[in-house]
Amino acid sequence: MPGSSSSNNNGRALEYSITHELSKIHGCKLTERALADQLRDARSFAGLTKQLRKSFTEAAEIVAPWVLSEIGAGRGSKFNVDRHQDSDPGVADLSVTSGSKSLRISVKHNHDALSHPRPYSLADRMGISTLAFESDHRDRLDKVTKKFRSAARGATSFPLVPTAKLKLYQETCAECAKTVNSANAHKGAVSNLFSFLVGSDFKKLIVETNRTSKTLTTIKVMDYTRIKQPKSVAASVDNRPRASSLILNFDNGWTIDLRIKNASTKISPSGQVSLKFDAQKTEGPIPPLVLLF
Repeated sequence: MPGSSSSNNNGRALEYSITHELSKIHGCKLTERALADQLRDARSFAGLTKQLRKSFTEAAEIVAPWVLSEIGAGRGSKFNVDRHQDSDPGVADLSVTSGSKSLRISVKHNHDALSHPRPYSLADRMGISTLAFESDHRDRLDKVTKKFRSAARGATSFPLVPTAKLKLYQETCAECAKTVNSANAHKGAVSNLFSFLVGSDFKKLIVETNRTSKTLTTIKVMDYTRIKQPKSVAASVDNRPRASSLILNFDNGWTIDLRIKNASTKISPSGQVSLKFDAQKTEGPIPPLVLLF
């Protein structure tokens, strides 16, 4: 998910605009939660600049016919539109269904973000049910956290302890790399991790607008349903003067850079420290783009 509130609001406004355009087509029915989300996000849409509202509306008018063609629905055919919650499995934002055909869409505005795991929950994202595996992962991170708090000497803010913070980043990434590499021995763990980060059962719709003028520039679709699922992964750590990343090299040609950072400036006095990964694809084959605009 995008990190900033503005980006989140724009994303919801774009989902609202596309859903609204679909709802105007005869035969469309919105689910109850889609209706609720439309009421909620009408405010986000109204809060956009006039030009961005215009661009999102133009994009929705182009996207709607493409959606109908994907599910094989002519105008007048009955179809349902659902909007997904963040807690739903997968990364799709919208689902459109007509009879036995269904299209899951991830909607993005001016970015192609991946899912961002937390270091502590990394083992859980692999779907490994053995308690010992996850406990070992968390225990090793607890030891790293304990060392960091000792080095921080009671500091309450990450900016106050840059050296200790960088060491925390490096050691957390190192322990996460050990966890990922050991997961190769567990059936399904690698594909589970890849599916969480990247997804595999949807088409990604990216609407791009000019950063300054807000005019519509591009609408493209990437078919993630055709990406080959990986069977193995090699994890390593890239330590730099002021940053550290967990690097995942999957055997399907995808490489993902998980740059670690603190999710809050405050250092909690106990429990987990607030860390998260910022995931970016550095390599990864995707079937040819479909350009709608």
